[in-house]
Amino acid sequence: MMDVSALIEFLESLDREIHLLTELQSQKLEAMHAHDLERLNDCIKQEQAISLSLRGMEQKRSKLLAGLGLSGVPLRELSQNCPPEQRAAVSTAVERLLRDRQLLSSAQAAARTAMERDLHMISRELEHRGILPEADHPLEQTPDAFSGMGHTNLRA
Repeated sequence: MMDVSALIEFLESLDREIHLLTELQSQKLEAMHAHDLERLNDCIKQEQAISLSLRGMEQKRSKLLAGLGLSGVPLRELSQNCPPEQRAAVSTAVERLLRDRQLLSSAQAAARTAMERDLHMISRELEHRGILPEADHPLEQTPDAFSGMGHTNLRA
């Protein structure tokens, strides 16, 4: 009989990381509104550290699922493939993770929008002052700095 307690612990741990990232998005927004570049930089560094942690967790997830014979099973279907007595606990952990992942996505979108707006305003001000030529808008030259940040393959 398969024991999925390690899977439940992993899902809860992943959810904690998602919570940390969501809180960082709020802190980034506060830092941007306060024009606190030092605090914003600290948030971005923390976000990068958590992103690295999530990459490590992705490897752990793959090994864990393989050990349980659940490789390739989408997140939403994990509970259906667990012993009946553990389905409720896995389902609860999965639903919480999916809900919190959606909250993170919304928070990241808000932070990205605010940062893009602020960068655009800075670019316009530099252009107005003659410091930045029109063709050198940072938003037009750099890829989205947020794409891929804080994402893990949840395969819902």
